[in-house]
Amino acid sequence: MADTKDRWQPSPELRALLYTDFDGNPADPDDVIADALDDEGYLERTPGLTSILQDTSADPAARLLACCALTSWADPLGYDTVLQAAAAPDDVVWLGQSADRFFSQDDTFGQLADAVGASRDMVDERDSAGLRIEAARALISLADRFQFDRHISSLLSREIVEAAQDEIDATVARGITRLASGEHIPYDLGLQLALLTVAMKSYDEPGANDAMIRLAAAHPGERALRELADATGSSLWLL
Repeated sequence: MADTKDRWQPSPELRALLYTDFDGNPADPDDVIADALDDEGYLERTPGLTSILQDTSADPAARLLACCALTSWADPLGYDTVLQAAAAPDDVVWLGQSADRFFSQDDTFGQLADAVGASRDMVDERDSAGLRIEAARALISLADRFQFDRHISSLLSREIVEAAQDEIDATVARGITRLASGEHIPYDLGLQLALLTVAMKSYDEPGANDAMIRLAAAHPGERALRELADATGSSLWLL
């Protein structure tokens, strides 16, 4: 779940929904979201989170948390909100409300990626498998422009990769061009692209190998090169 801004405190409504477990005890939102899947407890919390998410005057960090929870539960509103965010990513109300600990860069799209990935086991029950795939494809298309770091792996399950081949190919190509330009990028884009190129191997091994070579030539960083080495079983990427 998102690491929200320093000194941020949830409202009483959000505290009751995501910071209180089903026995009434204080809890971490991640645990509440997971526990809500037992005995359909998510149904109890959904109306309140829906109200927060749809309230345009609500605290942006609260709306992000509500979106992550609903999306994790494969709720159609959660997926629709992810799609809306991906369609206008620079204008998302909660942009900047969560930052990673290493680069201090916005990681809200990474949080959404984790939520989409985590919803895999719920889509049949909620009849929302198609929306999950759409949301995943939309997020993958942003991975050359926004920080995902290792959260991108949450979108690389077999069924998503099979459906998102075009998005992966295009994102990798754009990202390599961006790296090769020498532009200063304040997060590890190389790692994100490496994880995507490894995923490419499942449907286009020659294309993936070519992308790996081009990525390595663009100086993607040590973490990216280690991913390529681990995926291919060759230490030559590290030389």
